[in-house]
Amino acid sequence: MTIRTTKRVETLLSNKTINKESNDYKAYGRTFPGSGHPAPLFGQQYKFGKAEAQKLSKAISANYEPATAKRVLKEIFARSNTNQMSKGTVALTRDGAAELNKLARQLGVDVTFKSGQPRPIHPVG
Repeated sequence: MTIRTTKRVETLLSNKTINKESNDYKAYGRTFPGSGHPAPLFGQQYKFGKAEAQKLSKAISANYEPATAKRVLKEIFARSNTNQMSKGTVALTRDGAAELNKLARQLGVDVTFKSGQPRPIHPVG
């Protein structure tokens, strides 16, 4: 069940109709010249403003039954409060946090989204 919830959250966060990628942060490592491999992704952060948070809220409400929507919202909350570099973190603006708090109240989820999350630490420098 956790794997499906994680996959659902990944799908929502990476959806180009919901998330404007130009706001996002990605920290890539270095590759050896001529290795032919892409640079490894060390840290990623999805940033959601008001408009993006509204789209995210609508997508959660419209596509999932209430029990699943609650699990998805809790997973997004966990990602906005921790630095899970492998899964990608969520950064919220003040208005984006307010929009997700509205959805949390509608669903009866006891979480409070906050804004101002720091970027993930880049291990290469």
